[in-house]
Amino acid sequence: MAKPEIGGAVAKPVFPGAERTAVLSWSAPDSRVNGDGIKMGELDKYIIHYGQDADDLDRKVIVYGAQENPNMTHKVSNLGVGTWYFTIQVQDTGGLMSAPSTSVHKQIES
Repeated sequence: MAKPEIGGAVAKPVFPGAERTAVLSWSAPDSRVNGDGIKMGELDKYIIHYGQDADDLDRKVIVYGAQENPNMTHKVSNLGVGTWYFTIQVQDTGGLMSAPSTSVHKQIES
C-alpha cells in the first residue's frame, strides 16, 4: 500500500463551495442601550440576520451560548454569488432584544 504524500499546495479548496462562507466575529455588549450595565449571565443568545438586500435581511441564524464567551465567532456557509449583508442582535434572558448592529457586507465571487 502506498504511503500518503505529505506537503504540497492545493490550488482550489478541498471542499467545493468552501469559499462561499462569511465568518462573523463580535464581542458581547457590556451595557444596554439605556446605558445600564449588563452582565454575561444576563445574555441568552445572538441572532444573525442576513440576506442579499441590505433593507430586507430575510434569513437568520440563532447562536446560543452567549453567556459562555465574551468573544464570539460564527461561520455562515452555503452563500450564493453576490453581496451578502449581516447584522447581529443580542437577546437577554428576560427576552429583551438589542437594536441590530451596524450592517457589514461580504462579496462572494463565483
